[in-house]
Amino acid sequence: MTKAEKVQKAEIDETAAVASAHETDDDFIGRLRLLVARAGNASALVRQAGISASGFQKYLNGAEPSRRVLIALSQAGSVTLEWLMTGRGPMEGAVRDVWPENHLTLLPLYRGGEPDCPVPEASPEKLVQLAFCQEWLARHGYDPVHLATMRVEGNAMSPTFRAGDTLVVDRQVANVADGEVYVLRDGSDLLIKRLQRQLGGMVSLTSDNAQYAPIQAPLERLDIVGRVIWRGALL
Repeated sequence: MTKAEKVQKAEIDETAAVASAHETDDDFIGRLRLLVARAGNASALVRQAGISASGFQKYLNGAEPSRRVLIALSQAGSVTLEWLMTGRGPMEGAVRDVWPENHLTLLPLYRGGEPDCPVPEASPEKLVQLAFCQEWLARHGYDPVHLATMRVEGNAMSPTFRAGDTLVVDRQVANVADGEVYVLRDGSDLLIKRLQRQLGGMVSLTSDNAQYAPIQAPLERLDIVGRVIWRGALL
């Protein structure tokens, strides 16, 4: 083989290697996008994984995540680490046949009234408990100590929440996320509202049912019990 032929072969091999790398990157990015779809949106995925949104966007643009990030993403997306990294093997792990005796945690459930109207705080005779998987809660970054559940009655938050739906409320609230649904305390009563920030430190407390008029209040005056993080409903 002449020198020119060797150079040409080397160029061909390099081109093939680059093309293969691009295909591999595209495949990995495709798996990341699948995780986004499974989580509902990118914000939900990065929140569950405990990584930054800007960092995740870099991975979608071709940056290579660290081993720690890969593990966090695989756990948040409920997929195997091998599948996420290589595309090989089963996407999801084997179904567990035996669970530890303490794999469930009991969350208090408060029965109340219509979401737009005051919901009386639970008295002992109205308190029951619902069981949730500790592994699922931990995977999504929630501490059961700070969680409670409540039932929805009425249609004020329809179509998002319907009568009979069960809500899980995270009572550990560091700040108010615009557009999220919160449970608020008004004296001895509770309200369920979607909060939207306004100018001047004001907040609009809205119901998803347009028949109910929004309420304006200063953010500093709100007594926030917690943020609604999960809904359970019958079809």
